[in-house]
Amino acid sequence: MPGQFWCVLGRNGVGKTTLLHTLAGLNRPANGRVLIRNDDIQDIKPQQLARLRGLLAQQQADAFSSSVLAAVIAGRHPYQFGFGWDREEDRAQAMQALQQVNMAAFSEHDVLRLSGGERQRVALATLLTQDPSLLMLDEPTAHQDAAAQIVVMALLHKLSNELPRQKAVIAACHDINLVARYASHVLLLGDGQTWQGRVDRVLQPELLQAAFGCPFEVLENGKRRLFMPVADTAPASA
Repeated sequence: MPGQFWCVLGRNGVGKTTLLHTLAGLNRPANGRVLIRNDDIQDIKPQQLARLRGLLAQQQADAFSSSVLAAVIAGRHPYQFGFGWDREEDRAQAMQALQQVNMAAFSEHDVLRLSGGERQRVALATLLTQDPSLLMLDEPTAHQDAAAQIVVMALLHKLSNELPRQKAVIAACHDINLVARYASHVLLLGDGQTWQGRVDRVLQPELLQAAFGCPFEVLENGKRRLFMPVADTAPASA
């Protein structure tokens, strides 16, 4: 719901991407229905659905050259009819989104020449330009250096909290400590079981161990807690 930043945690292959794709309407659920504002997602027209929810995929595949700005302006497609997308207000909104992800200086660069992390931030800017009510992101900090990870997670936190247009945000993540710092809620996926709720209730060593299959210790760092996986140091059997 608006005002909440949910992060989905769990081991590789546990179903984080499948969950996001199902919520986005790309996969049909095995059981039940996915509702947005009480409407079945399968019954909503594509253009209207694109205004309600947007998905950032793990990786971006570019088939041809395009400027970064043109790629981001494409996010305005759900609000346009026919041709002539490139209106002045669209360009302004796209540039604002690029500024939010620290990529404004790359607006005229070719997307094919970007690094993986740069391309992912351009994709995030495209999602911001699309401006849906619900943002879903599959590993938004993938390929990012430490500074860029902070920029991305802080931005998502801001979007979920900034009045008057709070967003609902769901992100599949791997970095437990970034989740602890920026998310409001966590969905923790384990083998055959799940835990969900506010960050401080779900990010507990015993639950993380059940989900990830390794013990965790918690280090206190001022007002923050750091979650550290503990390696099995037992000697190998002879």
